[in-house]
Amino acid sequence: MTFTMSRRSVLAGAAAMAGAAALPHAAHAATILRYGNAGGPGTLSNTFNQKLSDLIKERTNGELSFEIFAGTLGGEKQLIESMALGSLDMYNGAYTGTNEFDIFYTANFFRDGAHAGAVIKSDIGAQASAKLESQYQARLLGVGRLGSFNLMLKEPISSLADLKGRKIRSAQIRGCIEGLNHVGAIPTPIPFNEIYLALQNGIVDGVLTALNPGVQFKFFEVAKYVVVPDFGLALDKEVISTAAWNALSPAHQTIMQEAFDELEEKEYYQVGLAQKAKDLDAWAAANGKDSLLDFDASGLAAQFDPLNKKLAEEVYGAGAWEKIQGITA
Repeated sequence: MTFTMSRRSVLAGAAAMAGAAALPHAAHAATILRYGNAGGPGTLSNTFNQKLSDLIKERTNGELSFEIFAGTLGGEKQLIESMALGSLDMYNGAYTGTNEFDIFYTANFFRDGAHAGAVIKSDIGAQASAKLESQYQARLLGVGRLGSFNLMLKEPISSLADLKGRKIRSAQIRGCIEGLNHVGAIPTPIPFNEIYLALQNGIVDGVLTALNPGVQFKFFEVAKYVVVPDFGLALDKEVISTAAWNALSPAHQTIMQEAFDELEEKEYYQVGLAQKAKDLDAWAAANGKDSLLDFDASGLAAQFDPLNKKLAEEVYGAGAWEKIQGITA
């Protein structure tokens, strides 16, 4: 196992997961996988996983399902490290701590969600998956295309140039950090479950995160404005520890993988696309229509192309950016 974590994070993860680890499986004939996500029960990620659990339970005649821990066991870094330690069977979230996945989070790395899905299914995605397995002893079931990554701000802007010098909360994801640096902002990594207080107390001037969880956690109460054009795409990695995976029968492994593949297009990607308008409506209902900052972002792709090419070729080798751009859905 080659992943690295501090003693503090190990102890914190172990403490946070103690309750989850102590929970018994329902019965000898049934396997209940402990699943964790930093978002609340109503987020798209967790409603998807409830549907996934229900479908798997149905197809295995009750022999396999999930115990869902939504927003109760800490931030994403803590969750994925706890999965690697064996305190959690499954993890879903943006964070992986790997360059192979992290660079996907810069602005306009993908043309759209369909392009992202095609890249994930290519040998580029296979390389990213292999890195995840070696770092965490975990298997990637797939990537849930959650929807848009958006900026949520305490004060308005008229273009990304106005972010210069502003402290913006970022996930501990290289693509987010480099993307914010690229426009002159000051990226400030803060765990997801600490964002609300950081905004409320003025520790940061805004946040970059997936729009749907931002609405679910009512960030509109502490940050009036949301930038309508996407800064990037939210891609949730659905990961199961190799120990948990190998303990399943081949039949159950097949059912689980096929169920994820079957549901992701309709219950993750399409729902995520439709959800953005609803989430923006919720933001406007809380803060007024002027809280939706819908400025021209047509030049964003050209603005970020040099950064995206640099990152792609650094991680995946010479010619990788052109290869990624040439992949079609």
